[in-house]
Amino acid sequence: MNVYLDNAATTQLDEEVLAAMMPYMAGFCGNPSSVHRYGCQAKAALEKARKKIANLFKVSPSEILFTAGGTEGNNMLLRGIIEAMPIAHVLTSPLEHLAVRMPLEALAQQGKIQLSYIGVNQMGEFGLDEVEAWLKTHPHALVSFMQVNHEIGNITDIEAIHQLCQQYGAFLHSDTIQSIYSGLLDCLPCDLALGSAHKVHGPKGIGFVYISGKVAVAPLITGGSQELNMRGGTENVAYIVGMAKALEIVFRDRSKVVAHLLAIKEHMITLLKSHIPDIIFNGHSASLTKSSPNLLNISLPGSKAHDMLVYHLDIHGIAVSTGSACTSGSALGSPVIAALQKETKHAIRFSFSKYTSFEEIENTVALLTKLYTK
Repeated sequence: MNVYLDNAATTQLDEEVLAAMMPYMAGFCGNPSSVHRYGCQAKAALEKARKKIANLFKVSPSEILFTAGGTEGNNMLLRGIIEAMPIAHVLTSPLEHLAVRMPLEALAQQGKIQLSYIGVNQMGEFGLDEVEAWLKTHPHALVSFMQVNHEIGNITDIEAIHQLCQQYGAFLHSDTIQSIYSGLLDCLPCDLALGSAHKVHGPKGIGFVYISGKVAVAPLITGGSQELNMRGGTENVAYIVGMAKALEIVFRDRSKVVAHLLAIKEHMITLLKSHIPDIIFNGHSASLTKSSPNLLNISLPGSKAHDMLVYHLDIHGIAVSTGSACTSGSALGSPVIAALQKETKHAIRFSFSKYTSFEEIENTVALLTKLYTK
């Protein structure tokens, strides 16, 4: 039995995406910065992909830039706006991905910003009134909150937060990596956002950032005029084409896929509650409206061996995780779960895709129950 339930870490490459990429991996060899016909072919494919992504998110093509993925994208946006605007005060949450927290903490340690963390309760919630209270005393600042939490799936109303930021002359950065597959991102209600192809059945190693025309961001890499002088270096045309195709498919099939994800998630919640009555669902992950349809995060009372359960599930061919892929090797457990101020700092994250079946969920719950109760 092989069951893959770690789709928040990465997803299976879609066959349509691979087919779209192949001509640019095996045939069109031109550098998009070259002026001959081969370069022009590559440049045309590059700009067609940029325009497609911009149209999907209802923004200007000049506001979309290509990166190597989410971690690079967050670093580019955060470091870039703080350097270019400049920004003196930043508000974020303890639930953010390390690709957000670590750059901000480094900048704070260097004395370039004053960094504040908003408080969250045991469900991973914070109030808009708390955000507004901070903005009143820190106008013209930067706020950074992800729309969908990468571990517990909590959904944050970034549109309402953006409105508050606009009211106080501040800017909003949102890590929207997990939002796209969840069907929550029709547009980009923020000043800075990003996506990563491998989270939506595209190739690994390619992503995009959105930079509103209203803000300035310093270049990430100098030494070339690529990406509007923001990221020097030859663009990965084949992967960019693949990312654009993957995003096109997400928007094309969104209603069907989201319905499937919700059904899968509801089925697993029902099974877990019936098989393990004292199970704990972290954050709002057991909610079908307050959390992402493709994420479910649990803790098992009395168990000090969550990592061993993950290990034993893997032995039986079932892939899950204890948190984000970037912190999976940490002995300290998940910083997101720790921020919820619960007794346990350990959790198991299940994340689904359009390829996840009901049979796979049933087999997973049956084995997890057996391992936990024996």
